[in-house]
Amino acid sequence: MTDVIPFELAKSAPQKDDVLTNCGKAGAREIPAKPTQKKLTRVPFTVSRLMEFCNRQELVNQTGHDVFEWPLVILKELVDNAIDACEEAGIAPVVSVVVKRGSIVVEDNGPGIPAKTIDGVLDYSVRVSSREAYVSPTRGQQGNALKTVLPMSYVMDDRRGEDASGKTVIEAHGVAHHIAFAVDHIRQEPKIKHTTKPSPVTCGTRITVRLPTTRVWGDHEVDVIEDNKARFLELAASYAWLNPHLSIRVSWDGEVKIDAKASNPAWAKWLPSLPTSPHWYDKSRFRRYMAAHIANRGNATVREFIGELRGLSSTVKQKAVLEEIGASHVSLHSFFGRRKPNGDNIARLLAACRNHSKPVRPAQLGIIGKEHFYRLMEAAGGDPKTFRYVLTPGETDGIPRVVEFVFGVHRDGLTAARGPSRRVITGVNWSPGISNPFRQLGRGGAGMDALLSDLYANTGQPVIAVLHVACARVAYRDRGKSAIIVEGDARTSGDGEEDE
Repeated sequence: MTDVIPFELAKSAPQKDDVLTNCGKAGAREIPAKPTQKKLTRVPFTVSRLMEFCNRQELVNQTGHDVFEWPLVILKELVDNAIDACEEAGIAPVVSVVVKRGSIVVEDNGPGIPAKTIDGVLDYSVRVSSREAYVSPTRGQQGNALKTVLPMSYVMDDRRGEDASGKTVIEAHGVAHHIAFAVDHIRQEPKIKHTTKPSPVTCGTRITVRLPTTRVWGDHEVDVIEDNKARFLELAASYAWLNPHLSIRVSWDGEVKIDAKASNPAWAKWLPSLPTSPHWYDKSRFRRYMAAHIANRGNATVREFIGELRGLSSTVKQKAVLEEIGASHVSLHSFFGRRKPNGDNIARLLAACRNHSKPVRPAQLGIIGKEHFYRLMEAAGGDPKTFRYVLTPGETDGIPRVVEFVFGVHRDGLTAARGPSRRVITGVNWSPGISNPFRQLGRGGAGMDALLSDLYANTGQPVIAVLHVACARVAYRDRGKSAIIVEGDARTSGDGEEDE
């Protein structure tokens, strides 16, 4: 079937052959050119990685806990820091926690955080951490706690959109540092306003974190602090169980909820300031430790480096190590490698340091002890007849550890119509976990719940149980460091002691 073309259009429209014939000739009919598209010049935009600290998901990854548990994270990180500061100063820690609507305040009796440290915390272009390269049995999960705490209130204030802001006050040495945390949405990086005022706090440190009072969850609003009240108080009380030298007091809306006194103010444990042992490092960790020294102390010698390791402070042992590896009067940077790491040198130095030093015994890490646990178990309502304490020292590949397990039944739990519920306290290196970190005990893979099941203590049984591990090098299973693997078998007493 032939298409019908209107007469006027057919008369004026050039035929295909005519177009080809007339192409390039004078007077030929021109074909209209198609409009040209303007090309897009792509610009390689620069996005600052500093925004990672201002992002909910990144903070969840770093802490291992979602936003609705952040009041617990704030408590844990600030109390960890407070106890550490007191221990380093040789002071029995006294910690006060005050919770009011919209704020969490943690105060200690330590030496007070220096202003220079605060300035470092506010510099989000670098990560400052004493745990970055050292291997040591220390509290805390992140090593950069304040850097994550400061933006939490900003992220939780997301209901206000671009006007969101987080406020924190750090007081020490008579100065109050008021820190307003916001974001520059053009440069895509933190925008921090830091002002100072006089403060009555001249002894210790007081940190106030202000949080939004409500947050939308589904179809309703929740108060993230109030909704965490029970877990918050349990976490705070757990610090007293794992630290015999600690006195901690917690008040909630003006009412004292916890007032625990130290059972042994003179109790001692391994301190972060003590020299780290070469037996705690493998080759990759030792390489990182050396690199950190070179980056921060570029002119250090090999002798100066090994002199800071445990068991190698004497000049006799330092000389023996240097002669074994042939590094007398050699700079650490040259020995490590100027252009790239010298793996052979790193391995030889680590082996020599181990050969001329003794491993740390498990008991030297610090043992909480039966007496302290018995006292707190009885005060919590535990039946003395059911009290059981198991101490299991040990080591894996030269890494010492101490496992302490405590078990008891509440005296009123089996007789009262509605007795107390089960209380389980877990902790690593004298710091309680927000959630149970012991998801795998030993090579079999069973967790804390399986351990309690062996004792016929299911979730409905009114038991009090404590599991604490002190270890020089902890194997974490996730980035947020909320789950660990305990080598060996925590179910058996091994070569330790056990109370029936």
